[in-house]
Amino acid sequence: MLARILTGVLLAPLVILLFLKGPDWSKAAVMILASGLCLAELYAMALPDRKVERWVGLALGVAIQTSLYLLPEATVGDWFPALFVPALLVVLRPDPIDRAAHRLFALWAGILYIVIPFRYGLLIALEPKAWILYVLAVVWSGDTAAYFAGRAFGRHKLHPTVSPKKTVEGAIGGVLGSVGGGFLMVCLLELPLEPWKVAVFSALGGVVGQIGDLAESLVKRACGVKDSGTILPGHGGMLDRVDGVLFAFPFFAWVLGF
Repeated sequence: MLARILTGVLLAPLVILLFLKGPDWSKAAVMILASGLCLAELYAMALPDRKVERWVGLALGVAIQTSLYLLPEATVGDWFPALFVPALLVVLRPDPIDRAAHRLFALWAGILYIVIPFRYGLLIALEPKAWILYVLAVVWSGDTAAYFAGRAFGRHKLHPTVSPKKTVEGAIGGVLGSVGGGFLMVCLLELPLEPWKVAVFSALGGVVGQIGDLAESLVKRACGVKDSGTILPGHGGMLDRVDGVLFAFPFFAWVLGF
């Protein structure tokens, strides 16, 4: 618990300073780095004994993410032909054949699950009014509130098969925390968003973030691991920290019109 708090206390000011004052290239670099770490962790969980596939998938994902920043008019769809690369790799290295489909779909899933959401995240991060901090506040405030509400009031399991420790009470507390975090950030940054929209968007964003959390828990349990990595003491891996954000990025890009 102490390591979790210390990591958050040390990283939070850096994240805030970066997205408030940092140049666009530094924001893009951090987003590309984070997406690359998430891809590496996802592939390490899903393909633990296939280093070649993991490196090819990682290189492809980082290349797509970087090109989407350097070529603002490009879209993920422009990179569709590149998805033949993982297919060709698995076709040329099919053994063991009973796991070939799993390996191919795992490689493709990295693009869908990591690269595309981070594309939306980059669009939000490059907005001059630091909307990215609002999105992060909604998700991470909800995550923190859900943790403490679950410990204090948790009685009814939310989805024990996927995440045994999560409770309905914690989920409700998380949504309330998301709304509180959203209002706080809108006020601090003076963002142009009507109060009713702050409440609705933050609540829905909190729900979306919790679904993202459950989705990553499902992946980890299916792969037989506790954490996606160890890069963030007390939190696990990068994917553990941004699992809810991955689902929130496309949602907020849509409702905020980015």
